[in-house]
Amino acid sequence: MNRCSFSREPVAACGIELLTVWQVVAGANYSIRAERSRHDSHVRTTKAGQEMVAVRTTGGEGRLRCAGKEHVLAANSLLIFDFPSLESYATQRAKWSFWWFEFHPTEPFRLPLHRIINAPGAARESARCQDIFQSLRSETVAVRCRAAALLQTLLLECWAAARLPGEGDSRARQQVQQLIEAMHQQPEKAWTVPELAAKAGMSISSLNNAFHAATGKSPVQLRNGLRLAHAYEQLRRGDRTVAEVAVQLGYCDPFHFSKIFKTAYGFPPSDVVRRAHINPQGPVA
Repeated sequence: MNRCSFSREPVAACGIELLTVWQVVAGANYSIRAERSRHDSHVRTTKAGQEMVAVRTTGGEGRLRCAGKEHVLAANSLLIFDFPSLESYATQRAKWSFWWFEFHPTEPFRLPLHRIINAPGAARESARCQDIFQSLRSETVAVRCRAAALLQTLLLECWAAARLPGEGDSRARQQVQQLIEAMHQQPEKAWTVPELAAKAGMSISSLNNAFHAATGKSPVQLRNGLRLAHAYEQLRRGDRTVAEVAVQLGYCDPFHFSKIFKTAYGFPPSDVVRRAHINPQGPVA
């Protein structure tokens, strides 16, 4: 099974411009050369050529060669690489199931390239990947922005949960992942850095270093991004006003909330509510 979702006019959100998503369930004879893959990418979108690719393996095993090195991609692995370095990829054993994301970073990209990240899949990951896939197909700019924001969240959570070979004890990274989960559970809470440090039993400097190492962002940057992602989820349901969502998520001033929302997503929160009323079903989750 091969399914493709793409946008000829991609939009950026949260540091990522998402171009194409593939969901692939491949058999033993699956084998692709780079020339074919790049040709298909150019056919789908006018911005293809210098993008990055993230491959998230969900089952089976594959092998991918890029930048002169071959990588074996087992279940729960993530590999990010620049598309021009791709040489080939194929099923390693009887079956290989994976998601393939083609994107452009619109700000400095801090996750490691050409290096396997092994991260257990979160309970909501499958639904999130499907949501990204469906949202990218939308004719609405706001919904396509959502796809890009969700991909950024997916990559950061994989990195935070990862155990990189040769890096020894990952206790600090596990603590960061636990704090991210706590932020997800209480998005309305204005977590401060001292509070997070105390919850993890770490000093403030150690916490900041751990967050930068695990996500490429500070605790405050990540907290703000997660709160906005939760705000988007509430707004797209269409049953709350912008002011109600702002108050629910701990923003004292709806105007300030609207300003930072537009800075992050490129459009005001009222656009999300308006679209929700036009299309109550919204993107498939």
